Amino acid sequence: MTIKVTPIHDAFVARIDGVDLRADHSPAVLGAIEEALDRYAVVFLHGQHLSDDEQIEVSKGFGDLSYALNHGRAVGQNTRLRPELYDISNLDEKHGILGEADRRRQWREADKLWHTDRSFIDADTTYSFLSGRIVPPTGGNTDFADMRAVYEDLPQAMKDRIADLAAVHSIWHSRALAGGVDFRHDEIATMPPVIQPLVRVHARTGRKSVVLASHAAEVVGMPLEEGRALLAELTAFALQPKYFHSHAWTEGDLVIWDNRCTMHRGTPFDDKAYRRDMRRTTVQGPSRYASAVAAYGQPQPRAVSGGRSAISAISFFTMASPKLSKSRADTRKAPGPPMTSSR
Repeated sequence: MTIKVTPIHDAFVARIDGVDLRADHSPAVLGAIEEALDRYAVVFLHGQHLSDDEQIEVSKGFGDLSYALNHGRAVGQNTRLRPELYDISNLDEKHGILGEADRRRQWREADKLWHTDRSFIDADTTYSFLSGRIVPPTGGNTDFADMRAVYEDLPQAMKDRIADLAAVHSIWHSRALAGGVDFRHDEIATMPPVIQPLVRVHARTGRKSVVLASHAAEVVGMPLEEGRALLAELTAFALQPKYFHSHAWTEGDLVIWDNRCTMHRGTPFDDKAYRRDMRRTTVQGPSRYASAVAAYGQPQPRAVSGGRSAISAISFFTMASPKLSKSRADTRKAPGPPMTSSR
């Protein structure tokens, strides 16, 4: 079997042909896919009509899997899928379209915000595998942004400014941004906020990328509004069309992306008329919490009030970071010129 890798853009997103992962997911095949991911960050394969067992088995070839809590269900409501699979669909446990009042419908609105899978978890989330089982006739694309190119195009002054900064990531922040869901205390307790650097170095390639998106609630060591203004400025820079790709789904597609250097979002479709069944597996590494606390300090609670009861129930965090010298803290207060790039 000859594997062919076809770039969609010069250095971002590629199509892989010549592979049937149901028949062959040997180390050689998976190694070729991982090498393509190192270069292009996102790859897709058509015609991969995988069963749940096959998708799980392929994904395990890249590392240990994370397990889905599949939040949004009412108390006592069953999950639709087994725990290795994240349910990225508009379907209930009987495989029908979610009802108007089903809280899972509103919960999944946050999937339409830019995000990086599981950046709100202290483990090192690497690859995500999204399998298109049922695809609506129109809409429902998945958009991706290349955060390596974003970092490389940042003005040097901005690179210097964010080099040692970190952000607090929380799934409850992104869900609050999407609106409409009152979180239960038992849900909030399962996933407290975590710390992520604003700039990360890829363990395999050595390339740097910016870590942003809707889970990022605030910047460590900065006043709340100042930190959020910085995150908004960086995000606006990242969403220029030149960093962007939109994948239009066909049934049987398998899209794999590297969460360490991308962010993504789902796009709308008529989810009250058409079924969309997407199943995701996600690979993660070991916990990073101890090293994050050593670098940025022990989190201390800071109450954040808001217009919704859901927001006021959440504690976000602020830290005095030992990595921030007085001189850097002073320079952070200057807003700096607007960012431009030459790419």
